[in-house]
Amino acid sequence: MEKVLLVMALLGSVYLALRGLVKVGRLLLALLMPKAIPVLPSAVRMLDTTGMAVRKDEEEDWSKYEVPAFIRRGIPMPVLEPASAKPTKTRKRRSKAKSDGKPVTDVTPESPAFEFVA
Repeated sequence: MEKVLLVMALLGSVYLALRGLVKVGRLLLALLMPKAIPVLPSAVRMLDTTGMAVRKDEEEDWSKYEVPAFIRRGIPMPVLEPASAKPTKTRKRRSKAKSDGKPVTDVTPESPAFEFVA
């Protein structure tokens, strides 16, 4: 059993050493790589563009809907009415609770602190 533990410890140590070497190698590789050329502030960057989509005959041409319908149909600009503000609701005051006319019993130390409800 002790030999198995020793072998596992040895394999774990080798694994950790290899991981450390890989990290050091990446660090050295990053330091040795040439630096990127700084971009001049006056340089203009070309935008990434995609090719035009080819329209198939069975598909509808959606580009005609970029213009609003009333302009396409020759209708003058519709007159928009301002939206009226919603009337604010006033809160009603609650009236005070009315007594039932039953007499209130005083609580004494001997009286129970609970009530049975049937």
